[in-house]
Amino acid sequence: MKLTPLDIRKQPFPKVIRGFDPDAVNSFLEHVANDFQEIVSQNNEFATKLKALEQQLESYTKIEKVLNETLLTAQRSSDEAKVNAQKEAELIIKDAHIRADRYESETRRRVDLLENEIISIRNQRDSFLARFSAMLTTQQNLLEVISGELRSGDTISMRSKQEQQPEPEQKQYQQLKTSASIIKDDDYGDDDDEVVGDMPSQPVIIG
Repeated sequence: MKLTPLDIRKQPFPKVIRGFDPDAVNSFLEHVANDFQEIVSQNNEFATKLKALEQQLESYTKIEKVLNETLLTAQRSSDEAKVNAQKEAELIIKDAHIRADRYESETRRRVDLLENEIISIRNQRDSFLARFSAMLTTQQNLLEVISGELRSGDTISMRSKQEQQPEPEQKQYQQLKTSASIIKDDDYGDDDDEVVGDMPSQPVIIG
């Protein structure tokens, strides 16, 4: 059984001869009872405070638990975000490499096509130049043949006329022959290249 201040005050003591002074004993018991009452009151107050503190501690513990869970969740979210960002970055880089390879292949293909077209155009140019040069050579040779025939015909004609002309007309005939020779040289000389160059590229039929 717990001792109370009232128990201290009401505690009886037997009387004996030559014992303690009753008033002094009662006074001391009253003093002890008061101190004990104060201690009990403080104890009750401390118990109330302790209970309040325990409740606060429990509340803080719950808050701490929530904060820890929140931090863990945030950490997990951060880790997942990092992993997802890394995966996304890897996918972007991979896609960029694929696109770059595709563009490089397409560019190479276009370059190859252009190079083939350039080669084809050069071949066509060379073929055209060769055919045009051959045509010019053929035309020049034909003109030389025609010129030679014309000169041969003119020489024979002039000789026939010379034999038919009387003696006084020989000097005049020589002058005409010289003039004709000069005219022929001018008509079939170096200027023929310019005339041939302006001629259309048509086939020549020799009868």
